[in-house]
Amino acid sequence: MSIHKKRRKVEVCHNCHTVLSLENNFCSHCGQENHDLKVPIGHLAFEVFEGFTHFDTKFYNTMRAIFTSPGKITKDFLEGRRGRYVPPVRLYFLISFIFFFGLGSMVDLALKKGNSFLSEFKDGVIGIRPEDKDDKPKKQLKKALEKAQRKVLSIQKLEDTVGLFKAKQTVNQAKLTLKLYDKVSKKTNNWVNMKSISVDEILGEMNIQKKDTLRMLIENLSDVKQRLRLIDVQKQIIADTLHSEPLTEISNEMRDYFTELIDKKRQLSYSLNVHALKNNASVIINYDSDTIVTVKGSDGSLVNTAHLKKILTMNNDSLDKVSEKNGINILGIKFLRRGFTKNLTYYQLAFNEDAKKASSELAHLFVNVFSIMMFVLMPIVALLLKLIYSKSGHSIIFYPIKLIVYLWDWLLCVVGFRKVRKHKKVPHLMFGQTKYYYEHLIFSIHIHAVLFLFLIIFVGGGIALRFWKYALIGTFLAFIVYSIIALKVVYRQGIFKTLFKSAILFILYVISFMTVLTITSAIKFALS
Repeated sequence: MSIHKKRRKVEVCHNCHTVLSLENNFCSHCGQENHDLKVPIGHLAFEVFEGFTHFDTKFYNTMRAIFTSPGKITKDFLEGRRGRYVPPVRLYFLISFIFFFGLGSMVDLALKKGNSFLSEFKDGVIGIRPEDKDDKPKKQLKKALEKAQRKVLSIQKLEDTVGLFKAKQTVNQAKLTLKLYDKVSKKTNNWVNMKSISVDEILGEMNIQKKDTLRMLIENLSDVKQRLRLIDVQKQIIADTLHSEPLTEISNEMRDYFTELIDKKRQLSYSLNVHALKNNASVIINYDSDTIVTVKGSDGSLVNTAHLKKILTMNNDSLDKVSEKNGINILGIKFLRRGFTKNLTYYQLAFNEDAKKASSELAHLFVNVFSIMMFVLMPIVALLLKLIYSKSGHSIIFYPIKLIVYLWDWLLCVVGFRKVRKHKKVPHLMFGQTKYYYEHLIFSIHIHAVLFLFLIIFVGGGIALRFWKYALIGTFLAFIVYSIIALKVVYRQGIFKTLFKSAILFILYVISFMTVLTITSAIKFALS
């Protein structure tokens, strides 16, 4: 249903002072609309509300054509029947705004709900239920606790007081480690698949060389024994103030790792003031009653929090060296390479300090990248369509074959095997032209707008009803079928030729999609 605008007419144009009649909706001299805006603000607000709450005929026709006749709006638009539909660019921006706004809201919802949202997502899309997830580290910790408890029971029968005390101490440490693991797991933001802090990360923060003997000894221990040993090592490093220095800022996970329970009931706790070895320093450590090892600090090249913070304050020359060492090269442009290195370092530190906030920033950055990437991709898809559907392009590819056929026909006539030539004209290199580039661009704009619309309606509905998997698969399959039908309608070729060209277009689209996404992500990340 068409809703005509109710204009408040004036007798003289306010722009050029031309006399107007009541039938004139626009000034015949300057083109300004014959509509008086000198009304109270409440009246204007009502007009805006009325405009948004009534369907315009163009919008209705466009939506009906999209869902009932694939390719019709592009075909009609190119044939000159444009007045009945929303203009392509306006349609794309309207639908893409709703789509990316919805995508950003979904990201916020995912980060707000945390684990519950992730479980729903895995259950619907991936098909993994939370109860099916195999938490191996926690199983190992439980086994260690059970083993320690069994040892206590066996020692109680032997009435070994000293052994019983040590065994109970081991049980308490195992319980604490299991408790800390649960605490770290709860703090961890599973939406970005974060894991609890590893021994390798801890030794890196302590600035201990990669090939140090201590690393090899600790890596062969169980999780519980690793923690007990590292706490003991850390206490000895703290005592050597000449060769170590305190870490002023450490992650919550690392602070929890170096927390011990005290008093008889083991209800009080304290955290060690964690130290790291100075560059190239050496400290003698009593590993156990039989082993003494020399622990060596790295030369400063080890990637840890101190090293990462140093990168953020480096000058351009130093940043270039770090970028080259890490193999970072963004199109050979130095300032992009430096920006990428700095932002990569920033997020490494950010995830240690506040994983939830960092994941939120990265997720919204991805939404921004995706919106830019799709806008860049549309003209590239139009170019692919021109290449695949242009007769000129086909002439270039098949011209050698046509030329050979022509020469062969000429040769048969010359030697007398054929009296009448089948090909009398020399084939032209650039023969035929079907559509201009802008026509392919209109199709590209329309088909991407349809893709966003399908994702909004069907995948959005799948999210609401919690059947993500079927919604995603069904949407993409439906869109592929829709695209093939649209190609056949717009380019008017047979079904087999359309299917063949659709397959080629799909392969080229995937390659272009990944290429543009990679380049856009790298540039946007470097400039963010």
